[in-house]
Amino acid sequence: MTTGQAFTADATHAIMEWLATQPCADLADEALNLNLKLDALHSPTIQSSQFQSCIELFYSRALRLCVEHRRELRSLSLPLPAPQLNRARNVAEGLKRVALGFERILTDADARAGAPQKRLNETASARALRLLGEHFLTMTQAGMEVEPEIWRIAYRLYALSRVELGSLEPAGSPVETALFAYKRLLAMISLEPQSLSPGELDWAAEYLARISGQVHVQEQHPPGLDGAWYWLDPHGGAEPQACIRRDPPEGRTLLFFSTTGLARRAGEQLARHEGGRGGNELGADPNFPGVQPASLLERLRQRWATPPKREQPRRRQDYKVEACVGLPNIWAVLHSNDSQPQSLVSHWAVTNESPGGYAIMQLQGRASGLSAGMAVALRRDSRDPWNLCVVRWIRSDAAEHVEIGLQMVSRGAIPVQVGFRGSDNTVGMACALVLPVLPALRQHQAIMAPAGTYVSRRFALVSDIDRLYVAQCRLLTLDLQTSNIELFQFEIDPYPI
Repeated sequence: MTTGQAFTADATHAIMEWLATQPCADLADEALNLNLKLDALHSPTIQSSQFQSCIELFYSRALRLCVEHRRELRSLSLPLPAPQLNRARNVAEGLKRVALGFERILTDADARAGAPQKRLNETASARALRLLGEHFLTMTQAGMEVEPEIWRIAYRLYALSRVELGSLEPAGSPVETALFAYKRLLAMISLEPQSLSPGELDWAAEYLARISGQVHVQEQHPPGLDGAWYWLDPHGGAEPQACIRRDPPEGRTLLFFSTTGLARRAGEQLARHEGGRGGNELGADPNFPGVQPASLLERLRQRWATPPKREQPRRRQDYKVEACVGLPNIWAVLHSNDSQPQSLVSHWAVTNESPGGYAIMQLQGRASGLSAGMAVALRRDSRDPWNLCVVRWIRSDAAEHVEIGLQMVSRGAIPVQVGFRGSDNTVGMACALVLPVLPALRQHQAIMAPAGTYVSRRFALVSDIDRLYVAQCRLLTLDLQTSNIELFQFEIDPYPI
């Protein structure tokens, strides 16, 4: 054995020895070691055949790591503490590097020597695309932005999987596994991941993994772009775009995909659930604390049927506001007429706004306990009324930095307590807010209450602001339901029982 061969064997032996050990119980150490060993694997002294043998083992190790990491984050809120945020960044980096390792195998003539081409195309591309999907989930679950580069990498891998196969979606294709993995990655955009809590996103990802075959992919421009069509410029620098939000550019080779099949499949399952024929498939799952599967799936179904469209233009701004985060805190501040401790109020800056909402960034301190779908109240100063909003998305690239997007649902609110007829809830009356009529949004008064409050059509309302007021009311429409709050229109019951 020559000196060079001995050096290569020693380097490979150290990597294989680590891969043969039990994964570290400390996920942060495991992620760090994964990337260190990937550094060693990319040494120029590692031969192509050895690289391929190792990368296959890295696949299983990286996949286990990311699943355990995301499971730990299910019960957390954003922004993540610095240790978990750094761990997420390391896990995501490792996943991407292993995926790129598979691409190297597919484009390296030495690595391909002796391997059946179609089988290698399928397995290597499918595994790399699966890892890119996990990279996307790991980044977005932590509130971080995903680099547009992954969409170019994913398309290259998908194209490599289809060498010598002529059409995009042939019946009975031997690379169906790679196609499924690519569909799953494309469909993740439709989840609007920044609008979901870490637990909700993990549940949605597991659900999507079962039904991603319902995504339809084609290279031809669809005859009509209404509904759930998305387009992707495979060689461009942006993520897939919903056609309803941005028209596809002319004169370019684009990829189109539709999530209508996902909406149809989700609708069928929701219908079985509502008809009592679905068993407990959409019941609360202790493995996903705080997630309400039926409510979440209905939101996903709506997005898959028709992606949300921005109706109003945004304007850049830079002014300070006070914010009260969370329905219980808002209720306490309104009920006490601002005599509550200032610890319930934090200071933020508005970075842009539209008639329907805001994007705000925290100015001081560290936000905690944020979750998509929760209530936030804003005002410029103590002389102004509170504007009530719902968190639509959260971004957090650093533990000390957080930006949230808000949808405004009311100008002003009245704190009340509500109790629904037929409820077996042992906590009794729930603190809620009455929202005034807004002609552009709703024709009746509305109530914002904690998630799970609504259990029947009739309920009692109690207000003790200025004087005691009790009324029996009737729910008209359930307008919004998230993992944190419910918003429904109501009227005073003309025929109280």
